[in-house]
Amino acid sequence: MHNSSLMFSILITLLNNGKTTKKALAEKFEICERTVIRYINAIAATGVPVYSVKGKNGGYEISSEFQFDKSFFSEQEIARIITCLKSMDRYDDKLNEGIADKLKYMAKRKNDEQYLLETDTLIIDAGPWNNPTLYRAKMEILQKAIDSKKSLNLMYVDRYESRTHRLFDPYYRVLKEGVWYTYGWCHYRKDFRLFKLARIKSLLPTDQSFERKPCDVYEKLNGNFDDFETVDLEIEFSSTVLGDIEEWLGYDAVFERGYKYVAKAKLYSGRVLINKLLSFGSSIKVLSPSYLREELLVECKRILRNAGVE
Repeated sequence: MHNSSLMFSILITLLNNGKTTKKALAEKFEICERTVIRYINAIAATGVPVYSVKGKNGGYEISSEFQFDKSFFSEQEIARIITCLKSMDRYDDKLNEGIADKLKYMAKRKNDEQYLLETDTLIIDAGPWNNPTLYRAKMEILQKAIDSKKSLNLMYVDRYESRTHRLFDPYYRVLKEGVWYTYGWCHYRKDFRLFKLARIKSLLPTDQSFERKPCDVYEKLNGNFDDFETVDLEIEFSSTVLGDIEEWLGYDAVFERGYKYVAKAKLYSGRVLINKLLSFGSSIKVLSPSYLREELLVECKRILRNAGVE
């Protein structure tokens, strides 16, 4: 018969500390190493993904994908309780230490909620570097609606700054070319739509349930997202922006021509492309198409005029 409290304490220790040796567990809980093995086997039998790592730096560890329900306390409440425990010298014992360990694990997992997806080798974070929390509230609302099959009320602003309120049944969250979208059934258009999260200005849950319709999201992903026209771009640039161009267009799109670098790619035309080209300043030259050079010239004249330069 296993002591459930001790088994739970061993589990929390592994979750908090990561890989832990059999000897360390035995010393912490004042049991023999043979007993540690029995408890580890009992934990594994409950379905917890605990692994034995052999070798000099081996030990026991649990997959990072495993987690408990952590919604009982807020992060601030957990921090306050831990502070109170530390200040209680009278109860500076094993029980206090065990409570603190469990609360630290809960606080750690709450901090991990900032990541949309985390495995042992992959982390996907929705927010940009300058605003890490951007989109996370939308992502949480979206995922809950997808899981519960509940419709959402959203306000969407298209590229022409037209605002529409729509009832939307979300099926997927989509990451494409570094941009987040949601795909599903739009009641306003009575068709499947792919919406940019950046253009969703408000997103509210409803109590209205929906049934998923047959769809092919991959067909949409292989097509044109926003019905933009495409352009076969060819640019010449110096080594000072080589890394940035490779990151933007891909390593295979770049090749050397004499003392310069050249890149070719098929891209969406429009304001986004103009702004991107301008961001490289005088380090690049548009070779084709010629009309794109004219658009850049017009935009540069606007910039000079706005700066008071004629």
